[in-house]
Amino acid sequence: MVRVFPLVVACVLALSAAAEGAPSRKRNTSAQERPAPQQAGQEPDEFRSCDVAVREFVQGRKEAAALPVTEVKVDSLRMTLNFVHPYGESGDTPPNLAFTRGESIEERRKALNEAKQRARLLAEAAKTGNVWYVIAARKESSPSEERRSSVNAQASEGQQPSADAVVMASIEGRCITVSQYEAVPLNKLSSDLQQALGQRAQEASPAENAPQPPPS
Repeated sequence: MVRVFPLVVACVLALSAAAEGAPSRKRNTSAQERPAPQQAGQEPDEFRSCDVAVREFVQGRKEAAALPVTEVKVDSLRMTLNFVHPYGESGDTPPNLAFTRGESIEERRKALNEAKQRARLLAEAAKTGNVWYVIAARKESSPSEERRSSVNAQASEGQQPSADAVVMASIEGRCITVSQYEAVPLNKLSSDLQQALGQRAQEASPAENAPQPPPS
């Protein structure tokens, strides 16, 4: 009996240790099964669903900027839009007259209401930071291209530096191109935006600053 007692004690201690170790093993197993937090590369992009489209439009150019649109001015009478960003405004878009293509008054009215609804949806997207005004300066032609002919050289002298711009919106997980602006003269932009594009503020030419002769 004396010989059995230590064996019983040893068995009881072993069972107690196993029971205490079971919860710890269970906790370790649950910790391993718990999904790891998202890596830094999987964090949401600042341009959301327009992440690829914005960078594709810029194409790595230094003379570019992607500005958040803070307000969308909707002219429901003329059916135009104007996008306000930190450095100014984009200017009115061409009027959206797609509703005039309907064959009947009912079809035109339906298309008009749909266009107005899209404009309101776009204005709401701007309030939540889902609309961007992306602008990139046009690349200047190389000296070899300018020396092709004297005519082209003279024509290039009269050309003003310009930029292309586009308005993109991330709506319901999709990237939508809202409007495009081609060949925007840089001297028409605000001085702050010109500096953001790496340009010096365009000044008036000496001929424009010259005093005008008094009327005869």
